[in-house]
Amino acid sequence: MLRFLLRAASASHARLCTRDFILLAFFLAVTGFPNRGFAQQSNLSQVIPNTSQAVKITDEASIEELIDQRIKEELAKGGRHFHPEMVQTEADYVRLSAASKDNVLYEASFHLQPHYYTNTTTGPDTNFHAYSGQSIMYYVGTARTPLALPVVSNLSKPLPGEEASYTVNIGVLPLPTLSNDSGTSNSDSMRYYVVIERTLESNHTDNSVRMEQFQKNCASKMGESVNMRLANEPLAKGTEVLLENGTVLDFDDDFSRFIEEHILIESDKLAFKLGHQTVSDFTQRLSIPYSVAQSCIAKVELLSVVDTAHPLTIIDTLSQPADYLAEADLSKFSDGPYRYRYTAIEPGTGKILFTETHDFNKTSPVTVMGGARIGTPDTLVVGRKKLNMDSLLSHAYEELASETVINDRINASLTQSDKDKRDLEQAVLANKQNTIADVHGRVGFGTGFAGGYNVFIGIESNRPALSFDVSFGYLYAAVPYLNNYNSPANLSQIFSSPKSLGFQLQYIPLKFFNGWIEPLIGFAYYGIWSQPAEANGLSSAALLSGQIGIACEPLGEVHGLGLSLSVGPGYGLGLSPASVLDWNFKTYIRF
Repeated sequence: MLRFLLRAASASHARLCTRDFILLAFFLAVTGFPNRGFAQQSNLSQVIPNTSQAVKITDEASIEELIDQRIKEELAKGGRHFHPEMVQTEADYVRLSAASKDNVLYEASFHLQPHYYTNTTTGPDTNFHAYSGQSIMYYVGTARTPLALPVVSNLSKPLPGEEASYTVNIGVLPLPTLSNDSGTSNSDSMRYYVVIERTLESNHTDNSVRMEQFQKNCASKMGESVNMRLANEPLAKGTEVLLENGTVLDFDDDFSRFIEEHILIESDKLAFKLGHQTVSDFTQRLSIPYSVAQSCIAKVELLSVVDTAHPLTIIDTLSQPADYLAEADLSKFSDGPYRYRYTAIEPGTGKILFTETHDFNKTSPVTVMGGARIGTPDTLVVGRKKLNMDSLLSHAYEELASETVINDRINASLTQSDKDKRDLEQAVLANKQNTIADVHGRVGFGTGFAGGYNVFIGIESNRPALSFDVSFGYLYAAVPYLNNYNSPANLSQIFSSPKSLGFQLQYIPLKFFNGWIEPLIGFAYYGIWSQPAEANGLSSAALLSGQIGIACEPLGEVHGLGLSLSVGPGYGLGLSPASVLDWNFKTYIRF
């Protein structure tokens, strides 16, 4: 009887407009549907058990309303430890054949759009926390799929795909986590609250029929996907739809029982990120993608490589967490190199959360070459098919212009890459030639003809092997150039003996046998002074010494013990004799 009424209604409306709408009648029970849920696949062993609950169609509750209600419940449970999850969520719809699980009939991605729920006070709040001003983020999307089964062979009448669409609407709320007093959470799990609607929609009118609506809780580890399989039990009272072409579709018998449906959800933590820019070949419009990880002031600026003091602000606005796109018209700008900078600023404090600058080049737009119209005699006829030579020539012009622009850009990129390579090679070469590596200090004890018994402190580098020391010592026996002085009678009077202050510079050009034998060359300056025994006696002398010798690093060339022995002539400045034989022995440790 009901099917007869549906067909009668179709006949009466056919006189008005055959294609005004697709869904003239829809069989539903007066009351709602019984509880029905989705079962997850067994390979998701780490996902918590799912719970589902059917929502009555008579409630007319939208996905947004159900998610808002769930957020309020979480707020009531979480209190001040409520910490929103800021994630980038993706969802996909997969339709499989019920007979063969490996036969994929259709795939589609949900076009998820971010939505926000703000829970902020309008007056002073003494319990304010850093995260309380952060909006709660959730996603709502749609996957519209064809209502046709071309691979199902047991359909008595194949259903034309242009008549209607089978639409799955989804709402995904990454459930907030309970954080500690510092506002962070140690959990690596990801919880979801999902609302799913199944709807039939006309491809030619605005008519639609919502069949089922479910809400579901599920969880997984961060970065792992959740696979939800939609149960394929027939509807309680069945659903019959009279299509515009006069055929009657039984949703369960003619469609649902031949397929198996899956929804896959995956999320990743949102982070501040600046994507790669694109410049349109025709309109010269610059597009810059970027990501926002929390509520912030997102600022994108276009910089000139010549006049960096006057940037052009492309976008400067308060943005919620999600992926965004900034665009600027560059058609009035000259060709050449440019830069763009993205900066995320914390509202209120002005703290810079993220900033990054990228370079790009603007080139001439693509031009489509025009040509003379080819007459009718130039149109070739092959068999019964006519070939339009004008269309072929126009297509060839377009391909030539496109390839020319691509070739110019490749040449420009290669030129710039060669220049960057040369600059990098020069920088690396200069760095190798001029860099002093592994500079550290050393301290030790020495003895010598001009330096006496001395202690010294200095610095040295590993590449090149240079060292510079400052020494202070006491001369006990023979003293160069100072003959008239009171020599100490014993070792206890050494502090009254002549003193020596020296500066030594040494260089090790080669190292053999892992540092056991190292030839060295050096230069030293010594200032020597004493209290003369006679009034006219010489009380001080300045001495320059050039030395050659050998060093040893038995414990390694960077840290540990070092020894050196060197000899050479010493020259007294303005004194005679002209030179004396100087020698020097050192032992030291590095730090």
